[in-house]
Amino acid sequence: MNSEFFEKLNDWIRNTESSIVNFLSAFAPWLAPIIPAYMTFSHAVGVLGFPLYIAIPAALVVEILGFSAVSTFLAFWFYNRRKVAGAKRAPLEIVVLAFAFYLALIIVSNVLLDASAGTYWEAWAIVGVRALYTLQTIPAALIVAVRTQHRELLLELSREKAEKVAGKLQEGSRKVPERDGNFPEDLESSKKVPSWRTMRPQLSKKDLENLANLSPDAMRNYASETNYTYKTISNWRLRARAELGLIDSESNN
Repeated sequence: MNSEFFEKLNDWIRNTESSIVNFLSAFAPWLAPIIPAYMTFSHAVGVLGFPLYIAIPAALVVEILGFSAVSTFLAFWFYNRRKVAGAKRAPLEIVVLAFAFYLALIIVSNVLLDASAGTYWEAWAIVGVRALYTLQTIPAALIVAVRTQHRELLLELSREKAEKVAGKLQEGSRKVPERDGNFPEDLESSKKVPSWRTMRPQLSKKDLENLANLSPDAMRNYASETNYTYKTISNWRLRARAELGLIDSESNN
């Protein structure tokens, strides 16, 4: 009885500890910029003479610039590990330059201003901070530009994948002989609809994944392009998802 109680207590402690760590881990990164932001704010007010309504957003903008640079760098780096083609690689160099600018700004404004206080170099440090503040719009605009470009590149790659799947489906439909006789105008009734068994050997694993991930809008578009109804494309998509284990194969029945 006591043994079972302590085992349950140990399980509860481990689960609680894990939940607390996960909770803190999720919020700690967002709280990390508070200290450098405060230091930037204090120097902006005390040394540079900024008014409060300018110093507060200035400190926030500097830390947001650094946070977005790191986040963009990691996203581009993981993307480039999967993509080999040079023309489709994410521009990591621009993000590195933006992060280097952030480091220069934060070190000069939070470290060199204090280190040079009361010396000959204090005036030069103040000029350097003002220059970096003046130029910070450039790296911020570069990050926005490369993120927008990368988002458009991802959309283009998605369209290419979907068009490739559509081409495979069209190729499979041409290999199916047409039926004789007069039929209604509906295109699917004017020729035999290829079964999944007929279509499957013509699809690579990548084609199968692209087909399984088609959105409803994409299925409507490619149904019209391949001259098959939305229902046919949807059934093929369900078959692909079942084969990949994304849904229970029994849902196709």
